[in-house]
Amino acid sequence: MQYERGEIAKKPAVAITPDKTIEEAAALMAQHRVGLLVIVDKENPKKPIGVISERDIIRGIAQKTPLTATVDKVGTMRNFVYVYDYDPITAAARKMRQHNVRHVVVVDKEGNLYGVISIRDLIGEKQVLEILARDWAPTKE
Repeated sequence: MQYERGEIAKKPAVAITPDKTIEEAAALMAQHRVGLLVIVDKENPKKPIGVISERDIIRGIAQKTPLTATVDKVGTMRNFVYVYDYDPITAAARKMRQHNVRHVVVVDKEGNLYGVISIRDLIGEKQVLEILARDWAPTKE
């Protein structure tokens, strides 16, 4: 199933620069009620360079990382999971499952930030759920 541009990412991404603190990231997540922030280049706010999730913050706290440390110390830099804005939405679902993540960054063909898809976004997509159920159903032996 192919979605029109804009349908794959229903919500704009909430971005943060790598020089901001973990505490600032947590406040931004709470303010926007999101579980993931896209870390963008300070000089080019359209260029994603990483992500920081709720899980990253919890992991950082567990490892005694101070809340004053910058987000690039606990976030996933460079190797974050993404799809293109022209990919079918099922590509996002498959990548979430493959990488065990709850969010996927969406970029355009130039690599500019377009949005984010969360697992919650996929739950409401009946066709996506049907495809995933078929693809991941246990096989009978």
